[in-house]
Amino acid sequence: MTDFSGIKSSLLKLYPFPEELLNQFAGRLAFKKLKKKDYLLRPNQISSSMAFINSGSLRFYTDTERNELTINFFTENQWVADIESFLMQQPSKNYIEALENSDIAIITLNDIHELMDLYPRFRMLNALMADLTIPSTHLATLSTKNPDERYKDLLLKHPNWINRFPQMQIASYLGMTPETLSRVRGRVA
Repeated sequence: MTDFSGIKSSLLKLYPFPEELLNQFAGRLAFKKLKKKDYLLRPNQISSSMAFINSGSLRFYTDTERNELTINFFTENQWVADIESFLMQQPSKNYIEALENSDIAIITLNDIHELMDLYPRFRMLNALMADLTIPSTHLATLSTKNPDERYKDLLLKHPNWINRFPQMQIASYLGMTPETLSRVRGRVA
């Protein structure tokens, strides 16, 4: 088995699970390596599992008529899934792509349901799934704040993203063109 410490820490933030239950959860995990540009999910696939990122980063995005729209970035010690596809068990409209070589741990929806049935305390995992929803505050920011404000917000909340991810994807996440991002960076820097 690969490193479980980050997963254990994320679960203990939800609830003080006893070691026995943490071991039950660990026993359901499958560990996988993704190479840069590998996909965890593509459109028309059903998201049947959640992944925890032990190392690396993933991008959650969709294609629009004009370009790719980055919905979110996920890095070490975060869970990732297309939550709508995952919970509804319907085909996704989105991609989840590795931006770097990544080590992930996967747990299926079936395993989560079995754990909840066997051990009611695992119903606390619903809070974990709620964290995977697209933050409405980010979506509101795209229409209510100007590009400079959106960039400043990003610098406050995720300063490490600026040098970690391609500027085209950062611009997409902020709802602006790469050229606008370049001008904003010149003004705000």
